[in-house]
Order: sequence, then structure tokens, then C-alpha cells
Amino acid sequence: MKCPNCGNETQPDAIFCDQCGTRLQAAPVEVEPTPPVEPAAPAAPEPVALEPEPAPVIKVAPAAPEPIAAPVAPEPAGVECPACGAINTPGEAFCSECGNPLDAPKPAAEPAALAASVPPAPAAASVSGANCPVCGAAIQPGDTFCFACGAALETSDAEVREPVSPAPATAPRPAPQSAATNECPACGAQVSPADAFCEFCGAALVTPESAPAPVAAPAAPVAPSAKLLLSDSGIELPLSSDGETIVGREDPYTNVYPDIDLTPHGGEEGGVSRRHFRIQREGAAYTIEDLGSTNYTVVDRTRLEPGKPVTLTDGVEIRAGRVKLTFKTGA
Repeated sequence: MKCPNCGNETQPDAIFCDQCGTRLQAAPVEVEPTPPVEPAAPAAPEPVALEPEPAPVIKVAPAAPEPIAAPVAPEPAGVECPACGAINTPGEAFCSECGNPLDAPKPAAEPAALAASVPPAPAAASVSGANCPVCGAAIQPGDTFCFACGAALETSDAEVREPVSPAPATAPRPAPQSAATNECPACGAQVSPADAFCEFCGAALVTPESAPAPVAAPAAPVAPSAKLLLSDSGIELPLSSDGETIVGREDPYTNVYPDIDLTPHGGEEGGVSRRHFRIQREGAAYTIEDLGSTNYTVVDRTRLEPGKPVTLTDGVEIRAGRVKLTFKTGA
């Protein structure tokens, strides 16, 4: 603290200056004590208006939306190639993009209910009925024997002739293997080596420069020409000159093309199979062999066993299902 008289610095708590004696602090003034103030009584709280409780809200779960049916994928308009996936026109045997063989169309199965609702035809007891009295196969008015089992229909006892013995001279030949195939250079389809043009695109398969020169075959003895004569129309169907003739019904979907097609001559209505029977020439002799047909092959009222050839003679009658033929050697 500084003295206001002489300017001497003194202790902060000094009352008088230690140099000049000047009073540095005023005398303390007595102050009357203030009476204690009683605290005021707390005011009563004002009543608070209670708001009405809100009504409980009931939540209703929304209705589940109806399921939407998945769109049905449209069926392909053609046949899909299993190799490259290209869509081909129905009926094609090979893929137009990669040449891969296509699956043959499957025949539609008949409903089981329809088959069960059709009652079986009763077996006929005489020639005037509609079924063979021996095997039950359907027969036509005017038939003299059953085309399925060879039973004679003129008499009530249905006499059946003895089966024709197989030809001892020649052994049955195995089924011919499929010929080797080549690829068309234009469209890639599988073609036969003997074809001059592609059956799918028409491209030439053999050029004049690459075609081999024909080789003269040695002279062979000329065998008498043979043919099949349709009994109903008299149309002549000559046999193949290479010694083997397949008779049946043409089917482009399964790529079956027999040497003699009986489709224009009632083959489909008469129950002719695609590969019904085979006639084979051995020198001047001919044999016939059933190829596992559905409605059988009958030679002179005797049904042939599949895979067992029998000898043919001039003028013998052959039945492929209901189609009647006559074998003529032309000698």
C-alpha cells in the first residue's frame, strides 16, 4: 500500500505510514446488524389442467397383395438344336446353323382315358364278323384269310396252313449298316457320299474336276427283272437293280426313305410300317424277310417271323398289313 502523504510503500495491512505516521486506513464503522428476514411461505401450486388421454390407435395390418402369376414362357416356334441352340423349322432333320442331327419329333400320346373308354371289339366266330376268329385281328369283307396270322376264313374251323420253311440255300443277312455321310460345304448338313447335290440347300457336292472317272464294271450275267404288282390297281413296282429292295412307307420326319414307297397306294391306311419287309436277290433266286413290322408280312397266307427270310416264287401273293401285292419275276 502507498502512503498518500509521502508516497512511502507500506505493508498492505498497515494502519499508519511508518515514515510520516499518516493514517492509512479509516477507522471501522460499526454497522447495525440487519434483522433476519423470515422466508415467505411457499405459494400453493396452481392446479394444472389434465389433458384427456388420447384414444389408443389400433393398427390394422394391410391386406397381403394377391400373388401375380409368373408369365408363361412361349413355346419355341421350331425345333431347338441340342448342339448350338439354334431354332429350326419343324420337320428339319439337321440344324441349319451347325448341321448337327436334330431329334425326331415324338408322336403325341393318346389319352389313357380315351383308350380305356373304347370297349374291346368282340371276337368274331365266323367269316361274316369283323375280326379274325383265331387272333382277333380286324378283317375286311371279301378277305379269304387273315392278314395278321394267315388263318383261312372260308371254313368255320379256320384252317391254317403250315409255315413256309426258310430258304436253306442262303443264310439271313445282318441289317445293313448306315452309309457313311459327308458334310455339305455350303450349309454343313450331313449328306450321303453318293449325292450330287445337297438336299437341304441344293449346293453341288461333286465338281467335274474332283469327280472320279467312272470305272467300267465287269460284265455280270443278266438276271430276270422282278417286280411287285398291286393287286387292286395293277400298278407295277419294279425292284431295285442292286439286289436289295426295302418296301415300306416314306417318313421325312424320321429320315426313312424306302426303295418302294407304298404311301400313295394305301400304305398309311393299310398299316404299312416305315420299313416293312425286304426282298433280296441271290443270283436268280429271291428271298423275302420281315423287318419287324407292326402289322406283319404274310406270304401265301403264312405270316413271316421277323428276321427269317423265305424263298419267293413267281406269282406268290404278299401282304404288307392290308396292302396286297403279287411277286413277278418277269421270266
